Amino acid sequence: MWPRPNVCYEFRYATGSEEVWEGCDHVFEDTFAFSRMNHFHLEPFVTVADVRGDRVELWSSTQNPFPLRKELARVLATDESRIRVHVPFVGGGFGAKNNCKTEPVAALLSRMAGRPVRYCLTTEEAFLTLSQHAALLRVRTGVKTDGTFVARDSEILLDAGAYTDGSPLVAEKACYRIPGPYRWEHVRSTCSAVMTTTTPAGPYRGFGATQATWASESQVDMIARRLGMDPYELRVKNLKGLGEPFMPGDSGIDSDLVEGLDAVAEELGYHERPAHPHRGMGLAIGFKDGGGVNKPAQARVKVTATGEVYVNAGSVEMGQGISTALCQVAAEVLGVPAERVTYAAVDTDTTPWDQGTNASSGMVVTGRAVQLAAEDARDRVLAFAASRLGCAPEALELVDWGVRKDGGETVPLPSLVAPVFGGTGYEFTGEGFFKAPNSTEAPLESPCVFWETGWAGAEVEVDPDTGKVTVLKLVASGDVGRAVNKLVCRGQDEGSALMGYAQALFEEMRYDNGVLVNGEALEYRVPMAEDLPGQFVSITQEQGHGPGPFGSKGAGEGPMVPVAAAVANAVHDAVGARVRTLPLTPERVFHALRESATAPAE
Repeated sequence: MWPRPNVCYEFRYATGSEEVWEGCDHVFEDTFAFSRMNHFHLEPFVTVADVRGDRVELWSSTQNPFPLRKELARVLATDESRIRVHVPFVGGGFGAKNNCKTEPVAALLSRMAGRPVRYCLTTEEAFLTLSQHAALLRVRTGVKTDGTFVARDSEILLDAGAYTDGSPLVAEKACYRIPGPYRWEHVRSTCSAVMTTTTPAGPYRGFGATQATWASESQVDMIARRLGMDPYELRVKNLKGLGEPFMPGDSGIDSDLVEGLDAVAEELGYHERPAHPHRGMGLAIGFKDGGGVNKPAQARVKVTATGEVYVNAGSVEMGQGISTALCQVAAEVLGVPAERVTYAAVDTDTTPWDQGTNASSGMVVTGRAVQLAAEDARDRVLAFAASRLGCAPEALELVDWGVRKDGGETVPLPSLVAPVFGGTGYEFTGEGFFKAPNSTEAPLESPCVFWETGWAGAEVEVDPDTGKVTVLKLVASGDVGRAVNKLVCRGQDEGSALMGYAQALFEEMRYDNGVLVNGEALEYRVPMAEDLPGQFVSITQEQGHGPGPFGSKGAGEGPMVPVAAAVANAVHDAVGARVRTLPLTPERVFHALRESATAPAE
C-alpha cells in the first residue's frame, strides 16, 4: 500500500527530543528547488543478446551484472543459471546503467528471431528512460544567537517520474543526509517519492546527497548572514569532529572536516578576499555515506607459475579507473610490478559475485575483497615455498615472483614450482570476501562503511544588468584516505566537480505541461570547454583514515555534491541576492536581484 496518493515511498528519520525547539533563539525556514539532470552518458543504453535454445547470453552496458541477471531471470521466467551476462568496458553510467534497461527487449527479440540481436537506444530515447530526481525541499532550522545549531526539521519531495525504479533508495539517502555533517540536538526528516507523468528518476551520481546538500548548505550560509556571522566561522563552530558518530548507532566521521574546509578556503583566498563590486566567494561542504548499505563483494586472485597475476572481481570499469586501482592493490600485496597484473573480463558465469558498481564502493568494498584474495594467494605461495626451502612461511617474503628468506638472497619461484608440478607449472589462487557488518542500532541497517566528503569554493562575478554569473575560480576537493592511484583519484574528483558545476549553472530537463521540451543533445544545455571556470583547481586530500586497502576511501561523488551550493553562496556574497532554484540561469539571478532590491531586510 502506498503511503499517500501518488507517493510510492516515504522515509522518515528522527533523533533527539523535540523539546529543544523551545530553547532556540532563532528559527529559520526556507524552501529550495532542485533541477532534474539527464545522466548524459556518451555510450547509450545498448545490449547484444543471443537467445537460442534455453540459454540466454548477453553483452551489456551495465553497472550491476549480477542483480541484472537476477531480474532478467524473473522477467524471462527462467533460472539464473541459464543467463550469462558479459560486461565489456562501459562508456559512462553515473548511476543510470543499473538494473534492466535494454536487456529484456534485446533478449525477447533474439528469442523471436532465433539469432543474435543488438538493441540500442538513441540519445533522445535515453532522455525518456531515466533521469536524476528533481526535488522540492523545505528546511526549518533552530539556532542560538551565537550560531550554535540546535534542531533541524526537513521535508523533501522527490519527483520520481512515471515508475519507481530506485526512488525508495534515493529517498532514504536524501532524508538521512540532509542534516549535513553538523552537530544537532534534534533532527527530524521526511522524504517522499512522488509519482509524476515525467521521465522515471533513479540512481544518479551523488544519490540523494546532491539534493540534500543544495538545500542544507544554502541555508547554512543564509543563517550566517542573518546572524551577522561569517559562513566559514558558522560551519567550523558546528562541524562534527573526526571519529564522532554521524547519528546515534552509525559509524564515526572519518575525515577532518575543518582541515578539508581550510584547504579549499586557503586555495580560494577566502579569508583575504578584497571588496570588489559584484564579486563574491562562497563555500560549501558535501557529505554522503559511501560503500552502499549491506553490500557484499567477492574476489579471486590467480597467480601463474611464471608470476603473472589475474584479478577477478565484479567491479565494472566505466572510465573511473577501478580496474587499474584493483590491479595495483593486488600488485602491492604480492610484491610484483603492476604491469604483470591483469583485470579479468566481467562475466557472471566466472566472475565472483558483486552487488554492483555504485555508491563509490569499488575501492573500499570490492577493493578489500581483492586485498584479502591477494593475501590468501600470497600465503599459499609462501606456504608452498617454505615447504620446499625447509623453513616457516613467516621467514619468507615475496619479491617480484621470488622468495627471500630473512632478507637474504632471492630464490626465483619458477625453480621451486617446476620440480614439483612439471614444466606445465601450477597456479596459486586466493579467495576474498568483504561485507560491512549489520547492526540493529544503525539507522540504515548497517553502520556506514566510510563517509565520502567533498568541499567546494567558488569565486564569481555577477552582471547586475543581465544576471549572468561568471565563475572566476572553482576549487573542489575530496578526501580519498590514501590514493592507490593519484591520477585516477584526481580524474574522479575533477569529473565529479564539473558535473556539480553543470548542475549549478546549466543543466535542467524542462517540462511544459508534462512534455519534455529539451530532450535531445542539441537542446539540452551542458557546459562546453568555453564555459569552464577561469581557474579550476582540484585538491585530492589524503587524510589517511579510510577503511579500504592501505587506508583508502571511495572517490568520485564527494566533490560534485557541494558545488551548486558554493556557487549560489558566492552569488549571494557578490550581490546580496539568494537564488533558491537550480540552475542559476541569468533569468533566475536577474529576478533574485530585483526581489532583493525591494525586499525588507531580514
